[in-house]
Amino acid sequence: MRGSSLLLLGLLGLLACARGNGSAASDAAPASSDTGATAPSDLKDYARAEELRRSADIPEDVFTSADLQKRRRAARALARIADTRAAETLAAGLHSSDAETLTWSAYGLGYACKGREEKHIRALVARSLTLDVADAPPFTPRLALVRAIARCGTPLAETVLTRWLVEPAFREAAAVGLGDLAVRQKGLGADAMTALLDAAPGDATHPPLDLALYPISRSKVDPTFAERILTVAQGALARTGDARIFAVRALSRGSFPPAGKSGGTPQAAKVIAEVVGSSAFTLEERAEAARALGQLGESGKSEAADLLPKVAPGKDPFAIGALGGATFGIVASLLNVLAEEPPKSAEPMLFALADLSAPGDPPPTLKRRVAMLRCGAALALARGSFETDVLQKCDTKGTEIWERARLASLVRRPLLKERKTAWTELAHSTHVRVREAAIEALEGHPELDAAGRTELAAALEAKEPGMVATAAEVLFKHPTLAFALADRERKAALDPHAPPPTANPEKELDAKIAKALRGSLGRAWSEDLVETRALLLDAAAALHLAEAKPAALRACKDPNVTMRLRADAALRALGEKDGKCTYPGDARNVDLPAPPPKNTKLTFVTDSGELGIVLEPELAPVTTARILALAKSGFYKGVSVHRVVPAFVVQFGDPGGDGYGGSGTLLRCETSPVPFGPRSVGIALAGRDTGSSQLFVTLTRTPHLDGEYTWVGHAEGDWSSVAEDDVISDVKIAE
Repeated sequence: MRGSSLLLLGLLGLLACARGNGSAASDAAPASSDTGATAPSDLKDYARAEELRRSADIPEDVFTSADLQKRRRAARALARIADTRAAETLAAGLHSSDAETLTWSAYGLGYACKGREEKHIRALVARSLTLDVADAPPFTPRLALVRAIARCGTPLAETVLTRWLVEPAFREAAAVGLGDLAVRQKGLGADAMTALLDAAPGDATHPPLDLALYPISRSKVDPTFAERILTVAQGALARTGDARIFAVRALSRGSFPPAGKSGGTPQAAKVIAEVVGSSAFTLEERAEAARALGQLGESGKSEAADLLPKVAPGKDPFAIGALGGATFGIVASLLNVLAEEPPKSAEPMLFALADLSAPGDPPPTLKRRVAMLRCGAALALARGSFETDVLQKCDTKGTEIWERARLASLVRRPLLKERKTAWTELAHSTHVRVREAAIEALEGHPELDAAGRTELAAALEAKEPGMVATAAEVLFKHPTLAFALADRERKAALDPHAPPPTANPEKELDAKIAKALRGSLGRAWSEDLVETRALLLDAAAALHLAEAKPAALRACKDPNVTMRLRADAALRALGEKDGKCTYPGDARNVDLPAPPPKNTKLTFVTDSGELGIVLEPELAPVTTARILALAKSGFYKGVSVHRVVPAFVVQFGDPGGDGYGGSGTLLRCETSPVPFGPRSVGIALAGRDTGSSQLFVTLTRTPHLDGEYTWVGHAEGDWSSVAEDDVISDVKIAE
């Protein structure tokens, strides 16, 4: 043990917390030694307690049991319940010498850290410094302990993890933990940043630590670190591995000019551009680099303009055909960088792309991608004009691709006169995502005034939950958009004998918006539409609607924890100082489904070919059973891929196609302390216990998702070739 760890022990007064107090049974023996003693009914009871979030159903002394399987299953259930009683019970699990039990106990204490930060950090640090338990993949006790400390998110946590960057046994885990902390805090202090940049290149006694760039990639970075980040990232880019992508992400964070607002330094943009144009990097790394140029201001645009002719397909039919694969994401990302005020040097290639066509009779996915590129190039060339020929001709009038490009150009200037008329037409589009985008645009266009209020009211009355949610979110964030001049102010304005108007005229809630919001607030939404239900509550509270408080009190009794949390926030917004939510618990007695056979494979037949997902039910038996049942029922047939972020994620499973819907039934979270790496599969969420039917596939290492989403298996096939709006035509099942 090195000096810094000894110092921590003394500083924190942790020796009394170390293992050896006899509070947990010895479990050093292998699992097979006592598996047979476990009563199946006990494990089912613990699984049911987890599903219903009832920690009281698990004995407080469970970790003194001689049954290893029981201790493991209890630790998992308590970690996912994560209430006060669960946290108190899990503290004993920290003393376990079984990797699985200890990992779950640490994960649960991190998850339940709020309000108990100092106590939990002390216990977690103490166990970390006395750790003698080897990893048993996927269970990694040291990493779980460190990430639990990070989840507690205090200055003490940052101090501990920063010091551990020089400890050989802790340095990788500490880097990941600091990344988690940076996500929560939106950044790290100067000491942590310095230590990370010292650790990244390695030295005579330590190998390079490319993971040190993960926290930097998630931080708002002080410009004084820009030069060091550039040097360290260049070194990391010379090495291969899953962590190399963090170097690209860090460059987009750390490449700031010393002063002014001109954007990133040309040198950093040049380094990132070299990644985009080099076949030595993976397609995912190149796509990530293309996206990163968009965060580097004018220097990023300049490099994107130079790169576009090198990576775009031109007239070569083979190159155009390659757009059906992962290269599409690179070209599309560069066009996004150039979307607003592109350099003049980009115009020749933009005009060429705006005239791009696929040879022969292309498959639907290639035809759609070519149209996306044409309209992306046309949008850049239009420079805010919505009637220019190049934009009008980029796709067939009325298609979603055409309308989205037209709307994007419209909202770049004030929406007055003919632009206001065009916006109103798009607010009535047949494409729900276009209508949602039109409503979202209200946040930056108060000049729409009465027209905006009319469309907000109409959106609140829409049948699509995504439209309703979008309007509610706009009202929650910008409640002033719902208010108009009071009737007497309008009358006074027309009265020549009235006194002149005041600087702050009286306003009142628009009657149409109030009526529409009341109607949607009282509508019977399916239980899985938590995002829509919660945003309606948020909006009602923000507008101080009379029905807001009764609705919040009803939501306090909702079985879903996210709804209860939002209800509590709504009550506070309405003047209830501490909120009033109390929940008696779920008294149901549920029968849990049998998990699917291990390695059950779902093959999705899509516009981009056949793509597989292998379900691994060990960590998420209820969730994987639901996915398999939905697949067998034909639920996913005809569903489109509604979200693709190159080098990050592919998401699908919403029949409505906009990301707000599901199967009609909620899923509890079965989150786990396991990593989301390239081709991991998870359940999309809008808060705790809000999953339903939407799945996502990660395309690169994404540590910020670890432990936050239910991990259900791994993907097979070229998921990087998928494009937004690709359709699933069939699902094949192999059990």
